Amino acid sequence: MNNRIIVFGSSGHARSIAVVLELLNYEIVGFIDSFQPKGSRVLNYKTIGDETILKNCLEVYGTNNVVVGIGDVFNRQKVVQKINSINSDIIFPSIISPKSCVANYTSIGQGTVVLSNSFVNVESTIGEFCVINSSCIIEHNTIVGNYCSISPGANIGGNVTIHDNTFIGSSATIIQKRTIGKNCVVGAGAVVTKDIPDNVLAVGMPAVVKKENYRNNNLFS
Repeated sequence: MNNRIIVFGSSGHARSIAVVLELLNYEIVGFIDSFQPKGSRVLNYKTIGDETILKNCLEVYGTNNVVVGIGDVFNRQKVVQKINSINSDIIFPSIISPKSCVANYTSIGQGTVVLSNSFVNVESTIGEFCVINSSCIIEHNTIVGNYCSISPGANIGGNVTIHDNTFIGSSATIIQKRTIGKNCVVGAGAVVTKDIPDNVLAVGMPAVVKKENYRNNNLFS
């Protein structure tokens, strides 16, 4: 396996991923950042340019491996689409911290990052390009769709389904056998006791829908 890898982004989230990459003995080539001058220092590494360097990254940097260090759900999806349009040979390995616990009989999609001290239990399925942040619990037989973000300390019960592009806030709890729709935001500390439909903002204990027809990229605007 080629252990060289490029990190897209240089935010705090990207740096957190870099620490996990070090634990996994990846060789970090550098960080892509369109908003910093080439050669800017990021941890013990440097920025190597903007996304255009990916066109010939195998020839220039000796790898097609890229991890997307973008915390925002919608921007992460746009970045992946842009990378694929530049170079369809890019490889997005799943990155799983050795300080997390992912049970056997569990599926983790390409490009997904599981950060330290998280637990994903048996027969769960985590989709592509998700972020399972620090100290999350995802219980057995749970399905998390593509491009979801599960924030630090969230507790997802067994047999839960979370659809694509949904953001679960810090320390939120979703009780077992509940379904969360696509393009949702579940607020920090919320306790979800009933199913949540698509495209809503849900907050509170118990969680209630505060806004319908909600675009969860508003969270970051």
